[in-house]
Amino acid sequence: MTSTSQRVKGDRLFKLIIADAEAIPPPTVNSQAEVWRDNDGAVCAYGQMLGEEYWMHLPGLASFRLSSRAEEVTAVVASGISEELVLDAYRRSVLPMALQVCGREVLHASAIRTQQGVLALCGISETGKSTIAFGLSRRGYALWADDAVPFEISGGSATVMSLPFEIRLRTRAAALFDLGAVSTAAVAGKNGALPGTETSHLLAVCVLRRAEGAASPVAVRRLSSAQAFAAVLTHAYCFTLQDRERKRRMIRHYLDLVAGVPIFDVCFQSGLGNVPAVLDAVEQLLIARPSETSSWSHAMTGAREETLPR
Repeated sequence: MTSTSQRVKGDRLFKLIIADAEAIPPPTVNSQAEVWRDNDGAVCAYGQMLGEEYWMHLPGLASFRLSSRAEEVTAVVASGISEELVLDAYRRSVLPMALQVCGREVLHASAIRTQQGVLALCGISETGKSTIAFGLSRRGYALWADDAVPFEISGGSATVMSLPFEIRLRTRAAALFDLGAVSTAAVAGKNGALPGTETSHLLAVCVLRRAEGAASPVAVRRLSSAQAFAAVLTHAYCFTLQDRERKRRMIRHYLDLVAGVPIFDVCFQSGLGNVPAVLDAVEQLLIARPSETSSWSHAMTGAREETLPR
């Protein structure tokens, strides 16, 4: 059986080669493999380091071969799997890991762009990152990312890079914005710029979290450097911690991030009815825009500040 290959349209970051499993048999997943699980504890992927090769296995879909030295990713696909599914998995799950393997850091975040820069919205899956980002886009802010925000630190500031993306909303969230039948499909167009060709300043990071029984519908506070480091590291893409040198550089990059970029904790009560209050609180951060970012935590009038348990 012959293999097929194709460059992903508009993606200058890596060349994606799609090959039949018979042409390039993927390695067997062993006990040393990294195991990635979803919020319910189910295995969603495995990761392996074999010499200079990195393998990312998505059960039932494909195995992807990465390298820190090559500018291509190979998808080894079983018969019957559509190319569309492979490309979607590559962009949503594999591309962020490939960037991290090659030395960039990537936050698990959605993001919107303002005239001053990009605001990243971190959070665990199903916290509401996509819903809040899309809600802000309805208030005039441009969508920048969904699920992955790559960044680099230089001269004390952080620069983020564009990636291909589509925002998907669940049925109830789509209904909140009167989107009807497109609830589980992409409700926002792909980033119009070529991936990797557009960059912007990272203005701030909001770490989103739900808290049942919180004292107020939404509370926003700026985190100290120590708190911010722990918070953003929780939402960092990381292929493996076995590579000590890569782990050391990753820690240094995130320390530099929290030293130069304001990080906010955004704690809110569950429920879609509370989304407008969250949007108001996040937008208040953008409207305030004081010249000194250290005063951001004191510039909010629409959200209550308080110390919340983590």
